[in-house]
Amino acid sequence: MRSEQAATDQPTAWLTIQRASAEDIKERELYVSLDGRRLGILKYGDSATVPIPAGHHELRVHNTLSRKKMEFDVEPQQHVRFKSANVPGKGFAYWAFFVGAALFWTVLERENDSPEEASPVPQPFRY
Repeated sequence: MRSEQAATDQPTAWLTIQRASAEDIKERELYVSLDGRRLGILKYGDSATVPIPAGHHELRVHNTLSRKKMEFDVEPQQHVRFKSANVPGKGFAYWAFFVGAALFWTVLERENDSPEEASPVPQPFRY
């Protein structure tokens, strides 16, 4: 069986996305895709690390109501990290108390890249 790197003939880089922010309301899944291809789902407390080809990419995260996207470039063997969360919107407590539902927004931020590692251990997304 050929590895992903051999299959694409491009050096492998790594992408990690975590959802562990203290501001996260811990509701609704976040759906993650890279370059138009669905990677999986993040629930609160999840973290996923996947190999990706070096080059230019577009990362999208959404909770079906709020969407965020970020473009980034990655070099061979680079490990890029992002954090994401569902955070309360304006008037969250009012809407939640009186209506029983409230708006919240998706946050997507890039963290500092990790120094070169010997190959990070892949952690798959939920499906």
